[in-house]
Amino acid sequence: MKFGRRPAVHNRRTMLGALALAKALDPLGPAPATSYDYVSAVDKVTGGNWGMLGNDSVGDCTCADSGHHLMLRTANVGGTMVTPTTAQVLAMYSAITGYVPGDESTDQGASETDVCNYLQSTGLCGHKSEGSAMINPLSMDHLRWCVQLFGACRLGIVVGQDFIQQFSAHQPWENVTTDPNPGGHDVPIVKYDAQYAYVVTWGGLQPVTWELLANPQFLDECHGEIYSDFLSATGASPAGFDWQQLTADLAALAT
Repeated sequence: MKFGRRPAVHNRRTMLGALALAKALDPLGPAPATSYDYVSAVDKVTGGNWGMLGNDSVGDCTCADSGHHLMLRTANVGGTMVTPTTAQVLAMYSAITGYVPGDESTDQGASETDVCNYLQSTGLCGHKSEGSAMINPLSMDHLRWCVQLFGACRLGIVVGQDFIQQFSAHQPWENVTTDPNPGGHDVPIVKYDAQYAYVVTWGGLQPVTWELLANPQFLDECHGEIYSDFLSATGASPAGFDWQQLTADLAALAT
């Protein structure tokens, strides 16, 4: 099992995008205590095995996240789940980073911002986003709303080998890693309840305590990704959330 998230990108564009998304989410107030169940539609097809998508041997966690998000969105919209192949996810990883299969020296990971930009410009399996923006990782309500509205939220976390062991033992993540050489990892949060947030990593669902998520030593980056077909089909947008204006604001930043 591999990691592979490079450090967060902070520049004028990411700052303006974060402000636009915060402006859209702030009026919504506290998020529901339990998220919509978007996961069951995927589990019905996969039996709970979301697939590694290469992240067992390559540091393509940022792109595997994109594949898992695609599965969740399409399973809940239109009735036919799109499951990218490992080859398609690795091709995306290569296009973004220059990774050459078989050459470990080129397996250097990717930034979440670069991956989000690629999804907007090129997409995965024919599915492009309308835009993306950073979320304040200290705002648990914004993170929850991101799951409610967009189906998932991309998380940039810091993990170690102890997290792999806990995942394999079906234990929740609840403490900052004790690994002296931690790595950056990318996982999507796809559902939550009062006790845990649930992320997809290494092919399965992993519970994470809210206390850990609120720790900046663990979570230092979040991204919301907008797909209008998902928003319009699920009808999950509450009063006060203008996703069309948000999409227009984010599109203006991309020009």
